[in-house]
Amino acid sequence: MRQAGRDGPRWSRRALLALPLAAQAPDPLAAVMASLRAVPASRATFVEEKQVPELDRPIVSRGTLAWRAPDRLEKRTLEPAPETFLVEGDRLVLERPQRGLRETIALDAAPEIRPLVEALRATLAGDIATLRQHHEVSFSGEVAQWRITLVPRSLRLRGAVQRITLEGRGGVLAVVETQGNDGRTRLMATPAP
Repeated sequence: MRQAGRDGPRWSRRALLALPLAAQAPDPLAAVMASLRAVPASRATFVEEKQVPELDRPIVSRGTLAWRAPDRLEKRTLEPAPETFLVEGDRLVLERPQRGLRETIALDAAPEIRPLVEALRATLAGDIATLRQHHEVSFSGEVAQWRITLVPRSLRLRGAVQRITLEGRGGVLAVVETQGNDGRTRLMATPAP
């Protein structure tokens, strides 16, 4: 009894001393965002497969991705047809040379496009506040291998795109999968040397 009495307060003191350590336990999502934020620029090649219910085989495209903090993202498709998607600041430029198309869009004037752009750009920037502004965010894994699932907050957008899943390792984004009404698109990126 006496022994228990002495251990009780000692245990309580240890528990109290451990509380600040538990409070400082790293948040894995915050750690992933910090890892992504620490990458000022990156380049990658990609293979993208789009599965459409009406087709037996996926549509495959290949190209390059280039990211430069704080907000420049370029997706250049080389096959099967050249296409460039460039976003910087509030401006998005879409080029399809074979169709003679070049279109510039102000993201502030396109509320249905900005959440899709920010899903990728804000992730690469490690900007969780912007991700949460446009999406419900859920996370699984740890820094070494993680998955972030985004559900658009806009009901109008959610009618077309139900979910975007991003997977990576540390500060490297490896997979982007988009589930929409017109099928599923899976982009797999490989860091370029």
